[in-house]
Amino acid sequence: MVSVHARTTGRIELSQTTPNYSETLRTTLVSKGIWHRFIEFDEPVRTVEEASRKVSADRIIKSIVLIGSDKKPILAILPAKKKISYKKIKTLLKVKDVRLAQPDEVLEHSGYPVGGVPPFNKINRILLDPTVLRNTKSIAGGGDPDKLVELETRDILEFSDPIIADFSV
Repeated sequence: MVSVHARTTGRIELSQTTPNYSETLRTTLVSKGIWHRFIEFDEPVRTVEEASRKVSADRIIKSIVLIGSDKKPILAILPAKKKISYKKIKTLLKVKDVRLAQPDEVLEHSGYPVGGVPPFNKINRILLDPTVLRNTKSIAGGGDPDKLVELETRDILEFSDPIIADFSV
C-alpha cells in the first residue's frame, strides 16, 4: 500500500505504509456480529510457548494454509499443539497431494501474512479438528503476527462452515 504525502515544499513524496491486517480482521468480525477480543504482544508471536506467556496454550488454535494438488487452498484449523497428517487430509479431500503454502501463497489465498492467519479469511475449503470444539472460546491468529484474537468457538463453526474431521497425527 502506498500513500502520498504532500510536503510544505510542494513536492510529492511516496511513502510505504504497512497494511494493518488486524484492522481488516476487526472490520470483518464486527460486520458479521462476531464477538472478539484482541490480545497484543510487543513483538511477533512465532511459537505456542511465546503466546502462552499471555494466554492458555490449551485454547490456542492455529489456522494453517495448505495447497492441494488441485491447486486450491485449504485452511486447516487445529489446536496449536497438534500436528497435521498430510495423509489423512489427502484421503479426506480426495486429492493426490497436499503441501504447506509458501508465505506469498498464504497472503494471496487468505489475505493475511504467515503468523497472523485467523480462522475467518478468504479461504472457503476449511477443515476443523473436532478437538477445537472442546473449548467455548479459542485464541487464534489476530491478523498481524504480533496479535492474537479470542473468539467464541461456536462462531468459528457457524461462520466458516468447516468439514469437521480428524486430520492430525
